[in-house]
Order: sequence, then structure tokens, then C-alpha cells
Amino acid sequence: MYQTDKKQFRVIIVGAGVSGLVLAHALELAKIDFVLLEKGVVAPPWGTSITRCLEAVEKRCTPMKYFCCRLPTTGKTVLQDRWFDAMREKLGYPDLTLERREFLQILYDELPDKSKVLTGKRVKNVVDNSDEAYVELQDGTVREAMWTIANKTIPGFISNKEKETMVTTYNCLLGIAPMQPGLGTNDMTFVCNNGYTFQFLTQPNAIYFMIHHKLPEPVRWPSRVRYSEKDAEEVAAKFADHPISDSLVFGDLWRNRVRGHLISLEEGVLEHFFFGRTVLIGDAAHKVTPNAAMGGASAMEDSIALANLIHKITTSCPDDKPSKSELTNTLQQYQDERLPRLKKIHDESAFVTRLQAYDTWFLYLLMRWILPLIGLAPIVHNVSKLGSQGPRLKYVEVNEEQGTIPWMDPQPKAGLKTAAA
Repeated sequence: MYQTDKKQFRVIIVGAGVSGLVLAHALELAKIDFVLLEKGVVAPPWGTSITRCLEAVEKRCTPMKYFCCRLPTTGKTVLQDRWFDAMREKLGYPDLTLERREFLQILYDELPDKSKVLTGKRVKNVVDNSDEAYVELQDGTVREAMWTIANKTIPGFISNKEKETMVTTYNCLLGIAPMQPGLGTNDMTFVCNNGYTFQFLTQPNAIYFMIHHKLPEPVRWPSRVRYSEKDAEEVAAKFADHPISDSLVFGDLWRNRVRGHLISLEEGVLEHFFFGRTVLIGDAAHKVTPNAAMGGASAMEDSIALANLIHKITTSCPDDKPSKSELTNTLQQYQDERLPRLKKIHDESAFVTRLQAYDTWFLYLLMRWILPLIGLAPIVHNVSKLGSQGPRLKYVEVNEEQGTIPWMDPQPKAGLKTAAA
């Protein structure tokens, strides 16, 4: 069991994923004590690409260039757009792609005090008393523990209908392969077809691949499909002969892969992000399909939004230790701020996934014929505008880049701590 010190306010973070590690950095900058508990190891060898650590990330990868769409029958290019240059013009920053594991390792390596990160710690239970909260370690999830506490305290607070918000309509065969000629070196490529989509992100030394495939029937919580290596091989064999460029079929990548996995893709946004002192961030509260690359970004936004509010309340308390009612008000504000934006991000991601999988005749016509004709400028503008509305750390001054679309969150006033973007 890891218990908080009653004399000091401390945040217990469960899970060293993107949101957990970003929150750790944000709390470190706010000089707020924390401990991060991870059931396995930091930066496990799964996942594909993911976009105060910007400089370290920039050293590991090169900016993206083209957005490409290719025909599923021949692999010929039907749309090539300088999407990423347009995004940089509007927001001021390049789009960067690197392996998720490598990104997590950077987040961990850049933490000043790694003694606060404890691995091999599984959560058994969350205990929330009148003046403290702590976790018991063994096995389980914080979300399920929070649901149990909430429904014991207020019967029916978390309904089965809300739990069933998490639904799996697609699975994904994902992995990494060495660079091979045919897909460009800094491009994002889609090969769309009825019911599935190939997605590739390339760097000079690697190809990150994903096949999003629609399931025969949706699967709802508490059920979730688990896949074996044999399942992955069967899906890969099904798509092995499909062209993905003028010179490559998918089997060329799979045979030379560094690793590959088949996973289920949950989608959904819960209505309740907290109860008592327990708060959910990232995938514990909301999940999206990866086609639009908004999952990791929204998880980082959660961490920033929560850290801003924790910093605000702790600095306003004489002893830096807010009461339970003050924390409840703070977490309610976090939920109220995040829910509308996360629902919008969920809907946009779901639309992109279904657009690229030709889910209806209209979406087929839009993806296959209309977008190649009119180009992607309207979509670039909408995505850039959505990105510009994200939260930023309010207690850290940043020498930020500016594009043609201004950042909506106000820049911190001069005199605060300065950090790299």
C-alpha cells in the first residue's frame, strides 16, 4: 500500500501512460508533490506512433510533409496534399511523429526526480476518507474502484448505461516496420476501402502502420475483445496481397516488421470524470479511434487542464492543502471544462474513421471523389482551429510560436517560470 503523507498535499497518479507522465511533468513545474504508480514498466514495447520535452522529441524525428491517399486496387496516388506545411503555417509548430514507446521514454527521462515513479505497482482499491485518500496496491483499475465508491455512496450514481458508453466498433492491426521505398519518408498515407483503412506514417528509418477494420457487430462494456498473436497473423494474411503503394503490398511490411499487434479500439466519453478525490484522465475517461491522431493529444490536454486547477487551488490555500469540498469543486470545474471539448474530439475522430472506411455511400463519395477534387484546405482549417482551443499551463511562461490562427488560451503573464514548449 502507498499512502499519502497526512501533513502534505500529494497527488497519486496511477498509470505511466501519456496522460500520467505529462501530469507528472506539470505537477513538477508547479512544485506539487506526487507519486506515479505503474503496474508494469515505463514505455512498454507496444503502440505505434504518437505525436518542457519538445526539443528532445525534435531530436528523435523529422517533420511530416505530405498527406496522401491511394487507391485500394492499385496503390496509385489519388490525393497528395502538403497538409503538414499548412498546419504549421496556421499553428506555428511542425507535426512530429515517433514511436509511442520512445515518446514515453522521453517523458520519463526528462523527469527531474525519477524516485517518484514506482513500477510493478498494481491498484487493488481506492480508499477515500473525509480527510485523505490512498490506494491499496495489488490488482484492478482506478476507474472501477471509483465506480464502486460512487455507487456505494450514492446508489446508481454511475449507471450501466454510462459504463456501456465505451463501445468497440473497430479493431486495429498495428506495428512498426523498417523503411522500405514506396511510401515516402515523412508522409501520412491512407488506403481506404469498404470497412477498413490502411494508415501509414513514415520517418526516414521506420514505417508505422495501422489497419482499422470494422467488426461485424459492436462490442460494449463490460465485454472487450482480446486478441492473440495467432489472431494478428490471420488478419495480416487476409490483407497481405493488398496494394499499399505503386510497388508495395501490405505483406511486404508484415514479413519485415519489428513488431505487430492486434487490438480492439474502444470509443466513448463518460459523463462522470470524478467522484470524491478520485479523478479520471486520458483513456480512463474517454477513448477515440486513432485515425485523426487526437487520442494522445486529448490525454495531454487533460493533464494540463487538471494541473492548472490543482495549482490554482493549492496556491490559494494557506497550508497548501485544500479541503475535500474545495477539491470537489475543483474537480467539478475540470469535468465541466473538459466534457464539451472531449465530446467534440470524439465525434470528429469517429467521423474520420467512418469516412475513411466508406461507412456510407455519402462518405464513400466524399472520401474517394470529392476530397481529391476540392483538396483538404477546409479540413486543415477546422483541425487547426480545434487545436488552437486546447488548454496550456497557466503558471509557466512559454516562448511560443505563432501561426495565422491565434491560440485561444491566454499566454501567462511575464515573471512566471519559463520552460521549453
